[in-house]
Amino acid sequence: MTAWRLLHDYVDLKSGDWLIQNAANSAAGRAVIQIAHDLGYKTVNFVRREELIDELRAEGGDVVLVDGGNLREEVKHGTNSAPIRLGLNAVGGDSALRLANCLAPGSTMVTFGAMSLQPLKIPNGLLIFKDLRFKGIWINKWYDNATMDERMEAFRRLFEMAKRGLLKTKVEKAYPLSQAKTAVAHAAQGKRSGKIIFEFGA
Repeated sequence: MTAWRLLHDYVDLKSGDWLIQNAANSAAGRAVIQIAHDLGYKTVNFVRREELIDELRAEGGDVVLVDGGNLREEVKHGTNSAPIRLGLNAVGGDSALRLANCLAPGSTMVTFGAMSLQPLKIPNGLLIFKDLRFKGIWINKWYDNATMDERMEAFRRLFEMAKRGLLKTKVEKAYPLSQAKTAVAHAAQGKRSGKIIFEFGA
């Protein structure tokens, strides 16, 4: 649901428009790629490790780059200098700034996570000269404020995509409930390639 709201509540994207995100290999990031691909949006995706590049391209990511350094020229090359109107930040710190520097004037960046535990520091120039907008989302607040019809419509669209096989969550390991402590410890590890889930009836 977070990915769906990120793509629908902040910028009126059209088919062929570009967006950019960090933490693209996270569950939300992968969902953004899958939903955006189905809607005809193009994505620039920052990841932490080079081995994730081909994997996310296979899932529909148009441009996938290792996060770090000055990526603005690589992004311009990958998008043929197309304007990027929406940025999705789940990391904060320097990664968020790299993201913001790639946005077109008048664009919006939405923060929905803080994986780096570093604050988002916004240079004055991004506000004065590029007129960027910075927003935040907490999905629980959306649930609190949305009408029942709005919730049901969002779920209907997501279920329809799932039925077509377009929404897939990567699972690293499934544990029986009897190994709950092991599962929780595994889930707490920083470097995982997917979700840790419980397997009922195992």
